[in-house]
Amino acid sequence: MSPGNVIPKRTIRQMTNRVITLLILLLPGFLSVTAQDFKEFDRLVEALRLATLSEDLSESADIRLAEPRLAYVNLTDFPTLPTYKTGERKGWMEVYDGAGHYFCKRVVIHGQGGYSLRYPKNNFSCKFCENDWSEKQTTDIRFGDWVKQDGFHFKAFYTDFSRGIGEIGYQMFEHFTEDRRPYWERGGYMNPSRARCFPDGFPVIVYLNGKFRGIYAWQLKKHRKNMNMEKHNASHIHIDGNISDAHLFAGTIAWNEFEVRNPKDLYTTYGTVYNNNHPSELMSERSTHYPPVADDSETAEAMRRSAQVRASIVRLSGYHDELTRLEASGADTATVRQRFESYFDLESLIDYAVFFYFSANGDGTLKNWQWFTYDGHKWMVTPYDLDQTLGLGLYGQVRPAYFPIEHITSGPFYWLDRYYQQEIRQRWHDLRRRNILCDSTLVPIAEDWCDRVGDTFYELERQQWPTSPCYCEAICNDGWKPSDQWVQYSGTGNFQLTTTYLPGDLAKEEGRLWEATDTVKGIKPFIRNATPDSIARLSAWIPERIDYLDGVFGYQQETAIEEPARQETPEGDIIGIYTMNGVRVDRPTRGIYIFRYRNGKSRKVIIQ
Repeated sequence: MSPGNVIPKRTIRQMTNRVITLLILLLPGFLSVTAQDFKEFDRLVEALRLATLSEDLSESADIRLAEPRLAYVNLTDFPTLPTYKTGERKGWMEVYDGAGHYFCKRVVIHGQGGYSLRYPKNNFSCKFCENDWSEKQTTDIRFGDWVKQDGFHFKAFYTDFSRGIGEIGYQMFEHFTEDRRPYWERGGYMNPSRARCFPDGFPVIVYLNGKFRGIYAWQLKKHRKNMNMEKHNASHIHIDGNISDAHLFAGTIAWNEFEVRNPKDLYTTYGTVYNNNHPSELMSERSTHYPPVADDSETAEAMRRSAQVRASIVRLSGYHDELTRLEASGADTATVRQRFESYFDLESLIDYAVFFYFSANGDGTLKNWQWFTYDGHKWMVTPYDLDQTLGLGLYGQVRPAYFPIEHITSGPFYWLDRYYQQEIRQRWHDLRRRNILCDSTLVPIAEDWCDRVGDTFYELERQQWPTSPCYCEAICNDGWKPSDQWVQYSGTGNFQLTTTYLPGDLAKEEGRLWEATDTVKGIKPFIRNATPDSIARLSAWIPERIDYLDGVFGYQQETAIEEPARQETPEGDIIGIYTMNGVRVDRPTRGIYIFRYRNGKSRKVIIQ
């Protein structure tokens, strides 16, 4: 560190004032000082000490740092954080990487996410600016092996105890795909890149004007750099949003339901500039605004690019009908598969499916997946927004590891499910044999995230957000209780205010089953939907999920599983016996079963 590298005066002043204020508060009532008060004082003094030792990179517009194990951020001059996407705040962000580096930059902040913006602790996105908060002059920042970016997402994960469930999932998915070629090479684009085509993140402690805000995940954005795409290449197409049969895959295109993230500078069919925040139909060659051949302006070039992108998306939308007609013509399986594989990257779909089934991704078949192509013809997919995975649901409910798989049949996955079951099964076997899909590989990923954050900050998080669903028990209305009969979930109807429920009847609401304990009508099952969660639950869930899916995909471990003697189990300890498809049975015959015990554990048992 050079002598001139010191922390900005704004931070020294803020921290010094907090230390002085704390001393003033503590000295008169020393006998009433709590252990937490001393911890706060020690933390502030240590932060001030480290700040004065940090190398200051604030003047650099090109910052390169190793990935922080745990970073620290202080947002200043912000009265509040924005709570919606179009909300904008301007201020300063001070960043400590926890390894002796510091920088302070202007930032423009927006709310980020969809449903998560409804939570009291919400996501935000930021862009680092070099001059007067102008997004035309920005800072390039690279952490570790990431691509460089000038903006990032900060994920709150309000319903998740780890405050990083999505990042844990991305790091697991990276293991699932580590033997594959880069996505862009499969699409015929050979430009070397650090791009991942799905996010990554590290834990960061965020303060707002010096006050603890919470544990966040500092995450890569859905940016073209992380997709290794050229900004104005009409074949490099990345779409995001509500992408399903109803909106795209079945021949009808709802242009306002998804956005074209790349290429940039496009035009709509109405001759207006395409707006990602309010997407509409792209220009075609038949548009009255389409430029004449002689027009070689930048606008004309952008309009022609728009028509090319539109044609690729229309072609994607028609693939289902083309395959349907081919199948109806009597084409054999090999012919249908060959055509399908000319439309979609088979490896990406298989990897997505296997990870989807393992992670029990509850929200990955409509909007939380990324579809992209590098040649305008063959499309591929990667996951995004993995906040409803590894047993965690949208509202904080926790589902068991034996929760039955729901086959993906949206869009091209209809054909994958129909013609590639053996390949999905084989991929599971391959990942199991190579110890990618095993608890010794995957559990440490979750445990490492929690270790990086540490108990002290998790306790501060609990104090800051005490009503987070992962910290609370469910509160039911009279006549209802939570039900653990998850094997009946798919066959249970949604709760209806007009329905009369008798004792023992089940209803589905907010991703959970509720059981009537009395005759009730017009009464919602719960006041608060919540489930206490922990790293112990997640660490147990992962191997149990693998065991469950071993049965689904017919994978037999090389080491034999001994059958436990029923008489060795204390009477009443077993609370349920299930087939590998999640069906509860009273008397197991020969085969593989999941035994669930009252202490919350489960095990796979072979009955000879």
